[in-house]
Amino acid sequence: MTAPPGGTATTGAERASGQAAEVSWFDTGEVTLGPADLSDLDSRETARAAAFVFPADRHRYQVAHVMLRRVLAGHLGTEPGRLTFARQRCPACGGPSGRPVLAVPPRGDDPPGTPRDADGARPASRPAPSSRPAGDDGPGLSFSLAHSGEAVAIAVARAPVGIDVQRQATGCVCALTSAMHADDAAVVAVLPEPERHLAVIRWWVRAEAVLKCAGTGIAHGTDTFAVLGAAARGQVPPVPRLSPEPGVPGRAAAAGYSFAALAAPRGYQAALALPAPRAIR
Repeated sequence: MTAPPGGTATTGAERASGQAAEVSWFDTGEVTLGPADLSDLDSRETARAAAFVFPADRHRYQVAHVMLRRVLAGHLGTEPGRLTFARQRCPACGGPSGRPVLAVPPRGDDPPGTPRDADGARPASRPAPSSRPAGDDGPGLSFSLAHSGEAVAIAVARAPVGIDVQRQATGCVCALTSAMHADDAAVVAVLPEPERHLAVIRWWVRAEAVLKCAGTGIAHGTDTFAVLGAAARGQVPPVPRLSPEPGVPGRAAAAGYSFAALAAPRGYQAALALPAPRAIR
């Protein structure tokens, strides 16, 4: 396998209390996967990769999931192919599509290689045994995976974490304002082009990072908290503690999470989210 050099950066959050997230970046265009690399994927991941119509999309998916396994295996001191994934319950609806986590296999029931990928899915033909998401007796690692275009971002932490990356849109994204919190929509409405499109993508990565950290995903509540802040005094209602600048940390107060912009490859925006009000450096 050929991988790009220097793909890791670290963002600290309240380091004095031991809260930190490690962020690893990969360029799918610079990664070559061979049969030995792809053998780390389980049968579910292999099937999902095979379902992509276009080889480029298949390659991006494979790189993202191979790299996720390698990053996590490096933290745990194990082999990438031995990792098993599950999903927690969604805290909003109680459904099975909550935060993806490393699973603790039930004794003798769910050996390494169980067909369950980092999206937590499991073949309908195979009933789920009594395996459970990792807890205090498990690996103790949280992770979040995001990929867009050629960029893959992986965040690993000892507390819940969310990360998102998006390539800048080539077309109009103004329709997404209908999914925003009213304060964020007001911020975007007064911006000229192309600042408006940049702000929409900035909103998207921040909101999705927060919702990934919460374990609910974008199906629950992109319009329930603000992440952009006021554009100008007197034009829209002020939003406490939030800044419209892309590199300034903020707090999605209504959601109970903090976020910060991440340095991303040219043409992309990215954000990291951690639970509770805290400074993310």
